[in-house]
Amino acid sequence: MSKIGKSQVIKQIREDIANCDFCRMLAGVGDIPVFPRGNLDAACMLVGEGPGEQEEKQQKPFVGAAGRLLEETLKNLGFDIEHDFYITNIVKYRSFNTLPSGRKANKPPTVKHINAERDFLEREIAIIKPKLIVALGAKASQWFLGKGFKLTQDHGKFYNWHGIEVLPTYHPAAILRARAAGNGGERVQDFKQDLQKIKEIINPPL
Repeated sequence: MSKIGKSQVIKQIREDIANCDFCRMLAGVGDIPVFPRGNLDAACMLVGEGPGEQEEKQQKPFVGAAGRLLEETLKNLGFDIEHDFYITNIVKYRSFNTLPSGRKANKPPTVKHINAERDFLEREIAIIKPKLIVALGAKASQWFLGKGFKLTQDHGKFYNWHGIEVLPTYHPAAILRARAAGNGGERVQDFKQDLQKIKEIINPPL
């Protein structure tokens, strides 16, 4: 399919995301859609868990601190995140708990939330047709590899999902949390080494 044709299909998916009344009716789910971004002809998809506060504000995935870490790591590997990847999440609406202060705190999406939005990601994959999907975090990895998948044990390996290679690794937000706790050295190295394996499937531009 031509890039124009892909753009039209993605535009319809974006409209369907924006009009997902059922998504917004779920408890603990925001009402601001966060749309995918990146290159529609990319050979690799980056798939995260769900939007956070900054993503919700800008309506784009991976634009907060975790997104900056991801972009910096990929840039050091020779990639341009906007041109070499298509970037999305398994859910397009923020999942949160409301704290006593009234502030919203991010939380993992529920199974009900994930299933309510499953069709969006399936349609995105069908139109992008990537060679490789990098699943960022446990929830994203389990979307492809089943709820029994253990990220800490089996990250950084390639798995086949309907003919597409899937590479599960940590979510960059988890790397930031590990750093803040003072024990992120090993996990940071794992994250970098996992992303390095993208080059086994996709070569960065010269």
